[in-house]
Amino acid sequence: KLSLSFSTDCIVFFSLKMVPKPQAPEFSSLSISDDGQQEHQNEMVVIVDPYSTGCCVAQEFSKVGYKLIAVWTQGFSEEMKTHVPTTCAGLSYHAEVDEEDSLEKTAAAIKVAAGTGKSVIACIAGGEAGVDYADALSEHMGLRTNGTDIPNRRDKKLQQELIRDKGMRSVRQAGGDKFEDVEEFLRTEEYPVVVKPVESAGSDGVKLCQSYQEAKDHFHLLMKSQMVNGGGCPAVLCQEFLRGKEYVVDHVSRDGVHKTTMVWVYDKRPANGSAFVYYGCLPIESDTEEAKIVIPYIRDVLDALGVKNGPSHGEVMMTPDGPCLVEMNCRANGGDGSWRPLASALTGGYSQVDAAVWSFVDEARFAALPDVPPPFKAQGQEVELVSYSEGIVKSTPGFDVIRQLPSFSYLESPVKKGSKVEYTVDLITTPGIVILIHQDESVFKRDLEFIRYLETINGLFLYESKPEALTRPKAEVGAFPEGPSLIRHMSNDRPELRAGGLVRRQTTVDASKEVVVIVNPYTTGAWIAKEVMNRTFKVIALYTEDFQRSELKDRLPHTCDGLNFHAVVNEGDTLANTVSAVYKAAGSFRIVACFAGGEAGVILADALSERLDVRSNGTTPISNRRDKKLQQEVIKNAGLRSIKQVSGVTFEEVEEFLNTEKYPLVVKPVQSSGNHGVRLCHNFDEAKDHFHHLLNVQSKTNGEICKAVICQEFLKGKEYLIDHVSRDSIHKTVMIWMYDKRNVNSASNVYFGTIPVDSKSQEAKLLIPYVRTALKALGIKNGPSHCKVMMTPSGPCMIEMNSRSHGNDGIWKPLCNALCGYSQVEASVDASLDKQSFMALPDVPPSPFKSHGQEVTLVSFSRGTVKSTPGFDEIKEMESYVYLETVVEAGSKIEYTVDLFTNVGNVILMHRDKAVLEGDLERIRQLEKENGLFEYEGSTSGIMKSPSVLKIHGTQNVFTSDRSDLY
Repeated sequence: KLSLSFSTDCIVFFSLKMVPKPQAPEFSSLSISDDGQQEHQNEMVVIVDPYSTGCCVAQEFSKVGYKLIAVWTQGFSEEMKTHVPTTCAGLSYHAEVDEEDSLEKTAAAIKVAAGTGKSVIACIAGGEAGVDYADALSEHMGLRTNGTDIPNRRDKKLQQELIRDKGMRSVRQAGGDKFEDVEEFLRTEEYPVVVKPVESAGSDGVKLCQSYQEAKDHFHLLMKSQMVNGGGCPAVLCQEFLRGKEYVVDHVSRDGVHKTTMVWVYDKRPANGSAFVYYGCLPIESDTEEAKIVIPYIRDVLDALGVKNGPSHGEVMMTPDGPCLVEMNCRANGGDGSWRPLASALTGGYSQVDAAVWSFVDEARFAALPDVPPPFKAQGQEVELVSYSEGIVKSTPGFDVIRQLPSFSYLESPVKKGSKVEYTVDLITTPGIVILIHQDESVFKRDLEFIRYLETINGLFLYESKPEALTRPKAEVGAFPEGPSLIRHMSNDRPELRAGGLVRRQTTVDASKEVVVIVNPYTTGAWIAKEVMNRTFKVIALYTEDFQRSELKDRLPHTCDGLNFHAVVNEGDTLANTVSAVYKAAGSFRIVACFAGGEAGVILADALSERLDVRSNGTTPISNRRDKKLQQEVIKNAGLRSIKQVSGVTFEEVEEFLNTEKYPLVVKPVQSSGNHGVRLCHNFDEAKDHFHHLLNVQSKTNGEICKAVICQEFLKGKEYLIDHVSRDSIHKTVMIWMYDKRNVNSASNVYFGTIPVDSKSQEAKLLIPYVRTALKALGIKNGPSHCKVMMTPSGPCMIEMNSRSHGNDGIWKPLCNALCGYSQVEASVDASLDKQSFMALPDVPPSPFKSHGQEVTLVSFSRGTVKSTPGFDEIKEMESYVYLETVVEAGSKIEYTVDLFTNVGNVILMHRDKAVLEGDLERIRQLEKENGLFEYEGSTSGIMKSPSVLKIHGTQNVFTSDRSDLY
């Protein structure tokens, strides 16, 4: 009897008959005697681009005594080289060789790497990217090969044409490297259509497009993208959307003889509002009617494509008019070979991995393989877990129960305590994979049904409970609310302020005779000014017309107080007059760089740097890079996913959009900074009121009048921030951040912090190329930038690009220094003044980070008048504590946190021990939920309005004084 607790007040007991675990089938071992291994010690097998299941195949060659040589093709990414299944963690190579500029040179390099007296007896593809080169190299070396009679078997368009020429059912399609090649097809074919690279692996770059415009946009995006296996996209394929059941047929071949090793069918069903959710992958007996149809069809495909040797797996759709090839992959089935134990149990001792080795080096074993899989000797399948709920995971009781099931074999899941689980709508939101195997079909089916039952009752996970307010807290906030005047305090005992604490960086110019212009040096722009001065350059502060009257001129981070500018210049009434004033202020000093010190300085910095003939983004292709509407139009023209929008200076210009677009909608100034003036409107009247409000309010952020208002669709997904520095169009990613937003206090999307993202994560691999394409489209060639991107169900979509350094007073700088060894501040100065140091910067942040940390946004689950702040005192004593900023002090009025304006502070945590960081973070969250941050006056007398509409005196920023590892 198993007990499963899935809520705080309900326990369900499941009565299960515990059947003994089945004995493992008598697998046919590939192990051989020491004499056999001695026999093969001088024989080498070449694996081209070994990763994923290719590593499993390589490992089998190694087990029987063959030495391995890895050949890496040009363009194959370094990250993919590390894609090694955990079961192959000990895999090693006799040698590794990089592809040369000719087959002759590569073959010669392989022979040298093999050594004297060694012979190469086989050459196979270790992954999708290595297929074409393995064919050519094996043919050149006179080994067993598929040859190059068909030079590019990876070309999905060519595959369809070849099978069509043989009279087989094929996909209607068009392909090419110019949009004109596919335009007619996209205008005439029934939608939806599939748009994908001609050379793809798995679902890389594949998209189901619902309209002509969506297909066109994705075409252009692919032509500018890099594939997951490395290298660019040579052409794009547009195909009809096939309807039916999708099968995967695995084969191994030797000299044109094909042996079927397994047939699988995808179990896809509608769930959570999505039409096709993966529920699993089921093995199909070879004597079923569908297997009798798809196996001969796929073998005809193999013959048509000239596939005579090695492993392959063909994806085929069973349409109403018969089987139709989706694509043929001339390599082993992927998925890191997680299906291998299941296949071995079903067949009684072999899988495609073992058979692939036999097809090259063991003719007798290959000949002994059955033509198709024998009647299954066990029952099982791969189960994709489906979540019908969402929340922050407190524990995983369902996983514990699944592991006790009689047929359980394997569980893989990224979900653990603290993970955010979402409704499953695609493969990305699947919370895990389970392999079930048992010799008794009834046991297997009962376990499968039990897992599906766990899903439907939301029994997989126990979620953190959410405190409920008695009434919904008021979240009405004006465009530019009255906020506290930020006065920053920190310890004077800071390592970077001590004598000798600063290290002068080498520069490429004579800094003592040079001057740098910084337009509106405030917030993080002041950090850049200080960094420039530390390198002994002079700095001219140039203030734009609107900014001259703004109180933000004096808003400097505490460590930047007392900046000594060489001169202060105000913007003239024309650019020419401004240039003259700057040259006059420079005097005998040569002007070598010009930075935007804040959002309001971007336009002038672009125009001025261009006129001063220093490194610049210039005024083309757009003269106003701050215009958020124009940004979206530019990236849309570049083929990137963009936001639906409209803007204007009169309400009539946006009225139709507001009447027809789905709510909620975002309404904000066209030139906004951060969240100022940005509002999510839930109906027409709310949007109309905010539109008129914006046009009558002056920004307290940049001191500017709102010149126009933009109305945009509301994007749903995770929001990221990607920081870059650029020099002459070479872009270096210096940090990727993810906003931690959750639903609390009856409000949605409340900020809980900003989390650094590993540069080798899947989201980073999508975000970085997308943002760099946007930088190119917007003509941002030089200096710092930070881009806000939403990861939507259809891929990344830019919210806005800011052609300046990341803001928030640079409080993230010490955290970046700890995680990476540098920050965007130093890298920005390098980009303009120190080419050698800039070029030495890594292309992306180091992975893994050198430490662990994040910015924590403090959330209030209570309200009242503050008597004292005991929680802040406890936070300051935490081992990972670095920094605290808050507007709260004795006498402050606290409200429920429902947005950025009602949060009660920000904390920076950092520690080299991840467990210490996580423990401190968990304690902070506990303090919030237990209302331990503040002691309130009385019981109810202190309840007042939110701090977002009060003038609260002072912001206390406290730094630890003994954290030299941060600077």
